[in-house]
Amino acid sequence: MNDERFDHLVSAHLHGLLTSKERTELEQRLLHSAADREHFWQEAEMHSMMHASSQMETVLPERQRSATTPWFAWRPLTAAAAGIMLGMFCTSVVFGYVMPRAVATASRLFALVDGSFEKTTGRVGSGFPAEFGVWSGDEAEAADAATVDGHRALRFVRAEREVALPNYGAASCDVYQLVDLRSLKADIDPGEATLELSARFLDARGSSGEKVKFICRLYAFSGTPDALPAEWPLSQKEALAAGSGTFDSFGGAPTTWQTVSTKVLLPPGADFAVIHLVVHKPKNPAGTEAVFGDQYADDVRLTLKTQPTLPVRLAQR
Repeated sequence: MNDERFDHLVSAHLHGLLTSKERTELEQRLLHSAADREHFWQEAEMHSMMHASSQMETVLPERQRSATTPWFAWRPLTAAAAGIMLGMFCTSVVFGYVMPRAVATASRLFALVDGSFEKTTGRVGSGFPAEFGVWSGDEAEAADAATVDGHRALRFVRAEREVALPNYGAASCDVYQLVDLRSLKADIDPGEATLELSARFLDARGSSGEKVKFICRLYAFSGTPDALPAEWPLSQKEALAAGSGTFDSFGGAPTTWQTVSTKVLLPPGADFAVIHLVVHKPKNPAGTEAVFGDQYADDVRLTLKTQPTLPVRLAQR
């Protein structure tokens, strides 16, 4: 059975158009596939959000209306999802689908300061940042560039550390920002939120060359960041959660921006996050300075996404 058929069944359910045969078919799909159950609730949550944002009525196509058929009102998840109450038996457990406590939301966090680098002037601070809301790290600067969201981007200039390897060294230019998360605690339910970090990267080399790796990393910590500058990167192991996204580039596409993202479940005790942007040379000639200059980052975003707990109620028979 292809996905188009399942999408039809879900859509028909949400719009109250399931036949008895289709209802049985949908129940069987949801009974035997966790992926289908997850997709079902994603569609149900989207249906609910569209209702909440528009508060508009949707009518049936002309061919499905008659003189005795009332205009079809766009129904919220309360009515649509609660109506399925699937009696799905799996060994001794009954699965009863119920309405989630809230719909999914996504909010950009402006606690991450100047993700477009339009307000940053010249070189960013040196070393690991000692306060919230500032960019700091290895040698990098806010430079004029053909950016995706303004006139400036972060230009990686030079690595300040090397790792000695046989024949070659590995070097990275690292830039960080500390983000205060404490204000979020009153607005979210523990265990039901995700932090997602995304950044756009550009390798402006006009011709192909050695590989460079773009990386965005996200860490969630409890407590205060006071000790991090002296202990980084050893203190990474103290993170409550961590995520990393990468993109490999060999140059040759000097105007093509690539989006790299990562996400972590937001732990209940998270007080702050570390944003970590990296351009990495896995093969830097041993004993030579790792100079970049053609690699950029821009449009850095931190987004809080709330996801209701999977709406499944378990009852022992």
